[in-house]
Amino acid sequence: MVTMISLIGEQPLPNFLAILHYQPNQVLCLYSKITKGHFDRLQSTVQNHQHLSVSIRGIDVDPYNMVNIIDNLKRELYQQKLVSQDLIFNLTGGTKIMSLAAYQVAQEWKAPMLYLQSEQKQATIMLYQWKDNEPQQIDQQEIYSEHLTLKDILDLHLGTGAWYQNTKKRSDAGARFEQTLADLLRADGYEILQNVRSSDGQEEIDIVVRFQNRYGAIEAKCKRSTPHNIEAIKQLVTSTKQLGSYVQRFYILTVPLPKEQRELVERLKIRTIILESYKDGQLATEDRQKFLSDIAQVLR
Repeated sequence: MVTMISLIGEQPLPNFLAILHYQPNQVLCLYSKITKGHFDRLQSTVQNHQHLSVSIRGIDVDPYNMVNIIDNLKRELYQQKLVSQDLIFNLTGGTKIMSLAAYQVAQEWKAPMLYLQSEQKQATIMLYQWKDNEPQQIDQQEIYSEHLTLKDILDLHLGTGAWYQNTKKRSDAGARFEQTLADLLRADGYEILQNVRSSDGQEEIDIVVRFQNRYGAIEAKCKRSTPHNIEAIKQLVTSTKQLGSYVQRFYILTVPLPKEQRELVERLKIRTIILESYKDGQLATEDRQKFLSDIAQVLR
């Protein structure tokens, strides 16, 4: 029986990807009062996932007190009578002090360690074993789980049951534009959710899109004239604030932005795509190719 030790920080996705990849029998999470909510959402997502049969629980630690972290972790390992072959330490999340403490316990137990690098388009796991009391990298591989879904991503960041898709039918020009974009993305192999709303009404996202481990949010505006306010940009930033640091933001319009708004979206690292040929659900071939190419540059 394998137990994975996970350190809970502000970004839940790396922990979840490691669980999906290794499929341990149980996961022991170290969290702090600040990251308790992230642990709760991770626990709920894991427990409700149809492709996982994992027992997951956590212990509250002081994230900046190495002695406290080590004592709590070792006490748990002793109580569970776990030995090195039963353990794997995921050092990816948490504070630096939490990582150092987990490293020290892994060294004492001679247990394997992993680190998940997910800054690039592909997530890469590096696996380490101990030799002569020194860590030796024994494997490095890109990982992608076919069982990761947009539901998982939204559950991890917003909470299970804390969001929904608004299925109310709309027939306005904006709805037709959103549907055109969603249809193009689905046909090109992306997973799509449309009209995502948080239960508290704080988040409203026109389209959420995923390719493998990468995901993004799209704000789509069908305009006949240049927009003179920044409400749509504010909406995109506000609605994606809780979706973690890995979310990619796209602003799709049918008219060019004025100079001051172009400068604003650049500062906010929002990818803007202008599709001036759009009319009544149709795009010129050149604009269809530009749209899919620009999305792919970020998500593929």
